[in-house]
Amino acid sequence: MRKIKYPAIYKHFKNNYYAVMSVSNLKSIEGDYNDFHKLIAYHTELNKNIAIYKSENGYFHNEILDNVLVLYKALYDDKGIYARPLDMFLSKVDKNKYKDAKQEFRFELVY
Repeated sequence: MRKIKYPAIYKHFKNNYYAVMSVSNLKSIEGDYNDFHKLIAYHTELNKNIAIYKSENGYFHNEILDNVLVLYKALYDDKGIYARPLDMFLSKVDKNKYKDAKQEFRFELVY
């Protein structure tokens, strides 16, 4: 099974480059989320912004649809942080849909 590496640079199969910053784990807390630094990330599959919180142990989110999200930024613009489910980030390219894709995986590690 493939594993995510971060911080690292990945190439998307459509030829753009992205900086993977970290991952965010699903976590629900008792109390106030205002005690944590909040980031806004665009969830690529929900097509909406979601809250990502930073704690001493890393990043977490409370969007119950995804256990682990990859947090990354495009290197070709400054549109902000993207969040994508880990298994989708590491998945193979759908060769039926993208017949001309040269990469085996959706995102491949560059360095």
